Amino acid sequence: MQCYQYLAAVTAVANALEAFPEIRAKLPLNAIADWMDENDIESEDLVFTATSEARARIEVLIQQNQPHILRAA
Repeated sequence: MQCYQYLAAVTAVANALEAFPEIRAKLPLNAIADWMDENDIESEDLVFTATSEARARIEVLIQQNQPHILRAA
């Protein structure tokens, strides 16, 4: 069950990344998972919250870490 929750959380982050035009390439899920680990984002924090709330949290973190994410792409 935890694997499915983690995959759902990583997928939610991947979907939020698509909203940023600066990120032209679709990032591999393992790069997103590593970024989540670096930013202490727990899968439970994203899976058990409302979609809009989770997306807002992700977008704030993405804006703060955009240069690092762009290097990963």
